[in-house]
Amino acid sequence: MDEPLLQMLRDDLTHRVSSVAATMTDTLRLLGAARELAGDGPGGDSLSAAIAELTAARDELVSRP
Repeated sequence: MDEPLLQMLRDDLTHRVSSVAATMTDTLRLLGAARELAGDGPGGDSLSAAIAELTAARDELVSRP
């Protein structure tokens, strides 16, 4: 493969990963707000678990070289 094509593919992949990470961050904000509203009520623990899992997945995604 020639270098310009590889660079174009890298740029596209970088853009896609950034977009996915931004979407995950927005989702985390919504889950955080829902968690605050839930308080100690039903579903609060599930929301906390979802937040932890999504945070870990996002952090792993953005930390890859």
